[in-house]
Amino acid sequence: MAPQAQPQVSPAQQNMAARSLILRGGQVGQTYFPPAIDVWQPQNPQLQSSPAPGSVLTMYLRNVGLVKRVILRFKATVTAGATSTQTLTKLGLANLISNVTFFDLGNNQRINTTGWHLTAIASAKRRRVFGAAYTSDTPLGYGNNNNRVMYAPATIAATVATEIDFQLEIPFVKNDTDLRGAIFADVTQATMQVQVTLNPNMFVSSTADPTLSMYQSAGSDLASLSNLSVQMYQNYLDQLPRAPNGAPILPQQDLGTAYLLNNTASGLPVANQDNGAAFVNARTYESVAFVYDNNGTLNVNGSDINYIALQSANFTNILNLDGRMIGLMQRNVIMDDFPAGMYYLDFRHRPIDTNQFGNMQLVINPSSVGGSGAVFLYGWEAYGIIGLVNQGGSIPMGGG
Repeated sequence: MAPQAQPQVSPAQQNMAARSLILRGGQVGQTYFPPAIDVWQPQNPQLQSSPAPGSVLTMYLRNVGLVKRVILRFKATVTAGATSTQTLTKLGLANLISNVTFFDLGNNQRINTTGWHLTAIASAKRRRVFGAAYTSDTPLGYGNNNNRVMYAPATIAATVATEIDFQLEIPFVKNDTDLRGAIFADVTQATMQVQVTLNPNMFVSSTADPTLSMYQSAGSDLASLSNLSVQMYQNYLDQLPRAPNGAPILPQQDLGTAYLLNNTASGLPVANQDNGAAFVNARTYESVAFVYDNNGTLNVNGSDINYIALQSANFTNILNLDGRMIGLMQRNVIMDDFPAGMYYLDFRHRPIDTNQFGNMQLVINPSSVGGSGAVFLYGWEAYGIIGLVNQGGSIPMGGG
């Protein structure tokens, strides 16, 4: 009897086997491979002289290992103006950074988004506010003891100078067990870079829209920024398993997938009408966050929202929620409220694959529009296959 043919291993099975070998270790043939080492290495990026609001900081990653993320730590001094108190805005310290852009080894732009969006994603993935400390009623000394992990005073009196501290995660993977989006950086002919823009409007006057600023003045004299320092930590997996010929054993499908974080803005919303934003084709969405800047006002309890809906191509409302219901769902995600005016929809349990669902729309029906400066500010979290994400189009809808 002829020997039976061995069943063919699919690319997906090969990918999962390689991922498991990297993360958990295992035996291949007669060789046992321990799990890869999770490395955190500091870097001191070279900054231009006296960076100020509006400066663009360019930082290069090391070409080593299987890169998962970087964390940037900012320290600076904020000095209030001569006569006016400065007050931290609703989105606060996250608005120190107005834009983060990341280009991978193939010059693909994987990230182009804001500080507030990256902070929201970092919080939602961990199911707690990123970088926060929680108090308890136990007499054990736990609490907010290391109070410079994230720090910005609620108010700064006129002429007073104070330190601020901010930490920002720039992720290339969703978490430490899902390697989709990881970047194999053991190459010599290409570079990766992160570009960070210090918010040009981080300080605004009392008459300006403070939504995307960090501090608002009680008058016309603004605060100033000085003594900025940046520390970058690169997190990667090293000592990867290798085949007998010395080649690394890699999850090829994971490496061929990009973890995409992007932001967009709407046109002027129309009150009491559906304003839609399209999910772009050729992507699988994990979440969408948005801020409703109602002409400079950030409301709570959904008081300026009639409903928010997730609408499929055949106009079926998969979700149809008012602001208070979304508030409950958000607390179930991070055990806290997001900043005023910010809403977060989580699809991690069943991601929205636009190849399956067709043209999907996020529909927002506002009960009020306060003026010509009103806008929806969106933050999108998705996966896409490298080579296809630049081809995905979408159909716009309504005022959004």
